[in-house]
Amino acid sequence: MRKKTIRGYAHPIERTKLYDVPAIELAKSLIEKDPVRHIHIPILADRAGINEYKLKVGFKELFQISPYQYRLHLCLGKAKQLLDETDDTIDQIASKAGFETYNGFSSAFKKAFSLAPTDYRNRKEETYCQ
Repeated sequence: MRKKTIRGYAHPIERTKLYDVPAIELAKSLIEKDPVRHIHIPILADRAGINEYKLKVGFKELFQISPYQYRLHLCLGKAKQLLDETDDTIDQIASKAGFETYNGFSSAFKKAFSLAPTDYRNRKEETYCQ
């Protein structure tokens, strides 16, 4: 297969057709619009006007991350912001950041940042106290 370079993207694409790029970019913007609201891949693909396979392959090629991982990244960023800026409980933050359970949130946060959410918050508070 021949690799194609698209202006504005660091990595050339190989399996994605150029005419699918606008649909994949639309899918990305739909995720960004409301990352807390989980949109299942079949629904996201339908809204973007592309099939699921092309969406997953193209998204990964264009952005170097899967649609699911991209949404997770945005949700964890929101959670980190809420931990920094609010006094909400960890449970409330998990819900506001788009996680269904505390355990799911805590596991994802710890995997991404190498700290549990409570440890992250406590470390931040210790910095201010010193």
